[in-house]
Amino acid sequence: MSGIELIELDARELAHPEPLERSLEIMRRLDATKALHLVIHRFPKPLLLIAERHGLAYEACEKREGEWHILIAKKGCCDLKTELERHCRV
Repeated sequence: MSGIELIELDARELAHPEPLERSLEIMRRLDATKALHLVIHRFPKPLLLIAERHGLAYEACEKREGEWHILIAKKGCCDLKTELERHCRV
């Protein structure tokens, strides 16, 4: 992402509710220069609903079974779809 810092969080091995808690902590720190790259074992619908309510945008893809890649950032700050395609090779 040009000019955007990716904050990486691999939550596949974390026990509930740690993935949600850590993601929310990072999301509170996002600004126009940062995005969260979350790797998780399933589609995190509750987290993404919270992100939308807080003015954040996201793109998601399942690279392989049990490996979801999610990018979350402030709406309009960057092209999440293009960046996610690089991670997922879709």
